[in-house]
Amino acid sequence: MSNNADRRNVILAGALAAAGVVVLVALFALQKEPQPLWLWFVLATAFAVLEFAAVEVNDRLFISSAMMVAFTAAVVFGRDQAILAVTLMAALAVLHPDDLRQRRWVQPAVNFGQLVISAAIGVAAFIPFLPRGQLVAGDLPLLAVGAAAAAVVYDWVNFWLVRFIVRRLYPGRSIQPWSQMLAHHAALAVLGGFGGLLGAAYLLVGPVVLPLLGITYLIGHIGFQSYSRLREAHEDTIRGFVKAVEALDPYTRGHTERVAHFVRLIGEGLGLNAEALERMRWVALIHDVGKVAVPAELLHRSGPLTDAEYQKMIRHMRVVEEVLARVDFLRPMVAILTSHHALLHGQSDVVVEARILAAADAFDALTSARSYRSAITQAAALGRLRDRSDLYGREVVEALITGIAAAGEVYGSPDLESSVEVARLVRERAIRA
Repeated sequence: MSNNADRRNVILAGALAAAGVVVLVALFALQKEPQPLWLWFVLATAFAVLEFAAVEVNDRLFISSAMMVAFTAAVVFGRDQAILAVTLMAALAVLHPDDLRQRRWVQPAVNFGQLVISAAIGVAAFIPFLPRGQLVAGDLPLLAVGAAAAAVVYDWVNFWLVRFIVRRLYPGRSIQPWSQMLAHHAALAVLGGFGGLLGAAYLLVGPVVLPLLGITYLIGHIGFQSYSRLREAHEDTIRGFVKAVEALDPYTRGHTERVAHFVRLIGEGLGLNAEALERMRWVALIHDVGKVAVPAELLHRSGPLTDAEYQKMIRHMRVVEEVLARVDFLRPMVAILTSHHALLHGQSDVVVEARILAAADAFDALTSARSYRSAITQAAALGRLRDRSDLYGREVVEALITGIAAAGEVYGSPDLESSVEVARLVRERAIRA
């Protein structure tokens, strides 16, 4: 990491940590300390354990069921103690064992500010829903609705802080768009509502319900963990397909990743949402998986295929794709592949995703060397795509051109213009470093 990046991270960590300290100092002045202390310690431990066990549901985005504990504590400690009690829990939850073992301080400092600010704002939004006197059963509906609404505020603040932090801690990394966010936000809102009801159960029944609270927290965690494992299994499945194709066809090594990158540039340029971008990335990674069924004499030909040989190869690839279409999570991707084949065979009425894949695949093929031809220049490749705008779609081609230019990337055989551009990029990166 460069000195500039180190300095930027230190400044970010310091600013967020300072903001967290200011919030805590203000809360100590405005709120009473949480009592009884033993109960706060029990709930704080549950909060920290769930935060430490947070699961990755998107690229660098982690979610936990600690939201339930936060709103349980807010109800239990009441108006005069709730914000300070929950914010202190969040402050202690930053001391992750991995950070201590690796002697990291930037990440804990950033997490400290993020968690403290999110908790303070989220619980403050819940205060108007808390009863002023003794809790009664009639308060439960409003309490549950208020906890869910405040959880939305808590989650929204936390989400935007995490997004801000990730973009600045990883400026050189291509973070994948975060998909399925509506479902995640809704789940956290529901957990907040349940947390409020659990707090009410404690006040109405007493400490005897603590084991029930622990079981409910665990169930919430298992739900997120199951989703994360399923997502990871899907990723591993697709990566396995890619490795199988790469083992059979050396040309494919790196090809699928580059096509996935180009697909993302086009998709972002066209304004596709995160779910569509993720789907397109998976399509790009498996678009050559049918090669596992292609005879070796076709796959390793040293020259271009004849029309008959190409048709034979396509038939073999479609057999594999038909098998994959029987897998639920792959079915939408295989449908795009089918549309992609139809586009290449002259059918014009196809989904835009098929045109995106076709343009990205063609660009990488043109700018990559084959055994029977050299790569052409980037300018020439983009020119050919523009000439075939009737096939790929003008907006698709222009989105690719704009995306590559914005990323400052150069592909294909170098020419004078490309060499000058590469030299300029090298100088700029050296200056930034």
